[in-house]
Amino acid sequence: MEKIKTILVPMDGSKNSFKALTKAIFLAKKCGSSITALYVLRTAFDNPNLIYVPQTQNELKKVEKFLATAKKQVTKSSIKFKKEIVFGHEAKEIIDFAQKGKFDLIVIGARGRGTIKQMLLGSVSNTVVHNSKVPVLVIK
Repeated sequence: MEKIKTILVPMDGSKNSFKALTKAIFLAKKCGSSITALYVLRTAFDNPNLIYVPQTQNELKKVEKFLATAKKQVTKSSIKFKKEIVFGHEAKEIIDFAQKGKFDLIVIGARGRGTIKQMLLGSVSNTVVHNSKVPVLVIK
């Protein structure tokens, strides 16, 4: 079996994304891995100027806050941590980022904080599982 050196944890601030982070920390301790937390902001994808809108800026402040919490959780276990914020459609950006970054594993929550339909179906994690070339661990 290949060694897991790099773990990608897509996060949206939801309880399930933090559950995925907890599992990633456990795995990283066992394997000596690093963790990268990834947040995908859909708002500015269709119109890059929306990044400057107060609503988007408020969202980014919330994102920075929960990513700082994630960093504290990871680094207190002496695990190397990076954070990334990208713009686009969640599943596609997660898949592309994992492949381009040559991650060994994606650890993702089963459901995030999307619309009601997305929460019920877990559409982002489902799409990632079915389309990623990088192995995916889904945490419920």
